[in-house]
Amino acid sequence: MNLEELLLDALEKVKAYDVIVYDMEDKTPFYDKMIISTVDSVRQSDSVVSYIEDNLENTDYTIRSIEGKGSGWVLVDCNSIIVSIFSKEMREHYSLEKLYMDIKQRRIDN
Repeated sequence: MNLEELLLDALEKVKAYDVIVYDMEDKTPFYDKMIISTVDSVRQSDSVVSYIEDNLENTDYTIRSIEGKGSGWVLVDCNSIIVSIFSKEMREHYSLEKLYMDIKQRRIDN
């Protein structure tokens, strides 16, 4: 599996929803894709992070950093792909979809 598939697998395992993959290659030099998802609890968010760590454990992929654990917005920096895991309230508050509305995207049905 490639990195994107491993990350989406982790989101699917914990039933994260409203998952969108943004193609950021021409928008920023820092990463190629941004994955945004929603979960219903901090516990579910922590589970996503654990599954990401497990999925990447025996691969050449690494996690650069994890920010916001225990909050309504956890950001997992996997170098070429950034994963944002939001609570419903935080996702509505920050409305990244409005910021990224002109960027090529793909919705993932879970």
